[in-house]
Amino acid sequence: MYPETVRLLNCPACESAKLSYGAFAESDTEELIHGVVWCIDCRTWYPVEDGLLELLTGTLVYKDERERFVKRYGSDLRTFGLDTNLSSVDIHDMTLELQQQSHSDWYAHNERQSYSDYANTPFWLAVDRLAFEPWRDEIQEDGWLLDVGCAQGRSTFKLIDLDINILGVDISKHLVRQAVHRYRHSDHMARASFVVADANRLPLNNDTMDYILIYGVLHHLPDPQRTCKEIGRILRPGGIYFGSENNTTAFRKAFDILQSTCPMWSEEAGPQPLISKEYLSGGFEGTQIELRTYTSVYLPPQLINLVSQNTAYRLLRFFDRLGRAIPFLKSNGGLLLIHGKNPEVT
Repeated sequence: MYPETVRLLNCPACESAKLSYGAFAESDTEELIHGVVWCIDCRTWYPVEDGLLELLTGTLVYKDERERFVKRYGSDLRTFGLDTNLSSVDIHDMTLELQQQSHSDWYAHNERQSYSDYANTPFWLAVDRLAFEPWRDEIQEDGWLLDVGCAQGRSTFKLIDLDINILGVDISKHLVRQAVHRYRHSDHMARASFVVADANRLPLNNDTMDYILIYGVLHHLPDPQRTCKEIGRILRPGGIYFGSENNTTAFRKAFDILQSTCPMWSEEAGPQPLISKEYLSGGFEGTQIELRTYTSVYLPPQLINLVSQNTAYRLLRFFDRLGRAIPFLKSNGGLLLIHGKNPEVT
């Protein structure tokens, strides 16, 4: 984790922007490898191990790992005046967040299908290419990008060759560890830090990000419209929100039947499994965000996965163009692609 990331964050326990950090061991890189971040106001502290900051509270905390951290670094914590017995409580019901965390942790280590297996199918590689190609052209050098629900780096690594700063956030510590490992063993231009945090209450200060990427994540969250408000709070004037979500297409029932008879992945959606343009607009009501949406993917993944990645891309691109040219089909692609702009201050 790069130390300058800390100035962007706030405390999830009390929402104070007054955070500090300390290193337990010197590193020959610019990164904070082992150390602690703490809130100056409420004194809640958060561990940094192997470059990964766990910015969680209450029942979302990885308790066993936190206890091992205290055993290993207790004297270092006390050096910074931190209470090794300090624990924080949940400020709201975390049941849905815990379910998502558990499912994501399972996806990090299971024998059926890893998250990387899922992301590297011909279907998803082609879909990702269609989505990211136009987005990449809008991202300026040196900007800050927040990748919400970064998982093992699936979306982050579509942009890792750009000269930007990336903050990847996910609720699953096991998946984010994989993202950190991939980053360290990759060729990259981007300076990336990864944080374990709750996307339902993003621990970032106002107006900190030039870009926010939420790629297929809103429909997993307990309250997607709350997160829309968070986007409006965090995104700087002139900033852009890029997103993709499951669309409320007229063909959804056909997809659900295919997925139940020939499942391609394991899904753990939240209470809003489908995101319509109207629902999204309601979430951004009261913010300055100007939304543009269009739909994509008019072919089932079960069919697309029978062909190569390049053929999959050509098929999806052709049928996207065809579908958007037909009035009835135009709004009925399987995915809703989102572009939200926070206007410049005049």
